[in-house]
Amino acid sequence: MSSVILLIHRSVSARNFIRHVLVQSNYLVLCAASADEALRVLNNEAGDATPDLLLAGCTAIPELLDSPLRRHFPLHRPLPLLVLDDEPGVTLPESLQRTAPEPQSLLLRARQLLHKAPSPEEIIEHEGLRIDPSRQQAWAGHLHLELTPLTFRLIHLLASHPGRLFSRQQLLDRVWNDHGYVEERTVDVHIYRLRGQLARLGLGHLIESVRGSGYRVAAMKPARHPVHTGQLRFAS
Repeated sequence: MSSVILLIHRSVSARNFIRHVLVQSNYLVLCAASADEALRVLNNEAGDATPDLLLAGCTAIPELLDSPLRRHFPLHRPLPLLVLDDEPGVTLPESLQRTAPEPQSLLLRARQLLHKAPSPEEIIEHEGLRIDPSRQQAWAGHLHLELTPLTFRLIHLLASHPGRLFSRQQLLDRVWNDHGYVEERTVDVHIYRLRGQLARLGLGHLIESVRGSGYRVAAMKPARHPVHTGQLRFAS
């Protein structure tokens, strides 16, 4: 499945142009004129799509930095923010990642952020699942999972990108890349076994299948209690 980009820009013509550029490169683009409109899009129009990148015009940044938009994104997976430097005289925090609005520069920076691999040694914790890549081990709560090397690579890849849908071919390319020709049905078999082991430990719901499309680890549900406004937590 294509990466999802949430685009916030006050100019209709700019949104249409940028969306065209991104769609031509096979990205799925959700558009909004403001942070408030982006919230409505995520609530009413996005369906199962979870943004992988937030792309915003520089004039939208002050509003974004004081927006409840952050409640839609898991705390453990900060949403990368890329700012379009397309308005002269706008002062922005130095820490923000910027790009020129030209298509070539925009696509290059977007690809760099979207395909930035997680640290191979980073411990992943998600809804009761804990994965330690350095030890090639995983736990459901305090219970150890008995995983083969291939199954570990499979759950590590899925859990590294919660909410992202992977096709069978994408999983074969990423997990079985050194095994020569492998049938897509092999993915189904490993997912079935992995889900069965997780189900016995109360976490079978974490692996979701989308008919005809592939598999994903369920995204963390946003908290239902009030969230205080403040600075959005973005990836650096």
